[in-house]
Order: sequence, then structure tokens, then C-alpha cells
Amino acid sequence: MTAEASARSPESASQLELEIDRCRQEIAESERQLRSGHADVHGLCLALVDWAAELRLLEKQRRQYEDWRRGVAGAS
Repeated sequence: MTAEASARSPESASQLELEIDRCRQEIAESERQLRSGHADVHGLCLALVDWAAELRLLEKQRRQYEDWRRGVAGAS
């Protein structure tokens, strides 16, 4: 199996969804802490920026995977 094929496997898609869920959980937790008056506003804002950037990257990977699957299904 090629590296590209393994990166596009259902297991990779499942892992990708888990990572997306984790990003959303981390974002929600950082937002919750900010709203509750946590003292480390700067650190929580940095965390939000980092997790949001990670989420955008993962969502882009998911779109690419979905496009690839549609292409494979259309070629069959």
C-alpha cells in the first residue's frame, strides 16, 4: 500500500474526525475558561488561536479526503 493510499484509508478518516472533535473540545474549554474569568487571558487566547488554526488544517484535510473519495468513486 502506498503512503497516499494509507493516508486516505477509512482508519485515517476516523482518526481525522477524532482530531477534529478534540480541537472543538479544546476550543470550547478555552472559551469556557475565558467566560468564567480565568486569569490567564493571554494564554487562553493563544490556545484559541492555535486550536482554531489546527481545526482549519484538519477540516481542509477532510475536504481533500472527501474530494479524493468522490474522484475514486466516480472512476469506478
